[in-house]
Amino acid sequence: MGVQVGTAYLLCPEARTTPVHRAALRGEGAAHTALTNLFTGRPARGIVNRLMREPGPLNVAAPPFPLAVAAIAPLRAEAERCGRGDFSPLWAGQNVSGCKAVPAADLTRELAATS
Repeated sequence: MGVQVGTAYLLCPEARTTPVHRAALRGEGAAHTALTNLFTGRPARGIVNRLMREPGPLNVAAPPFPLAVAAIAPLRAEAERCGRGDFSPLWAGQNVSGCKAVPAADLTRELAATS
């Protein structure tokens, strides 16, 4: 049996998660995720933000992979400079409650002990 638990590691110190993404994972909005193709041109799950809300998370007008990343880069950069995740890919699974700001090794041991 296998399981994906990548989201659980996003707050670990070893993760290269941006400060904006870390704040989103800790916020109330993290309870609301959706599949979107707006950030990469391919479907992936993330915390719903302005870019996902306004045109809809799955949109036929999204540039194809890999062009979508460059298409939103200026908006993302400016929003993140202002401390906002409105145009950032805030990747997260359906349940962020397992995210912990602890070393990855500690989290791995904890997850292994509960399985």
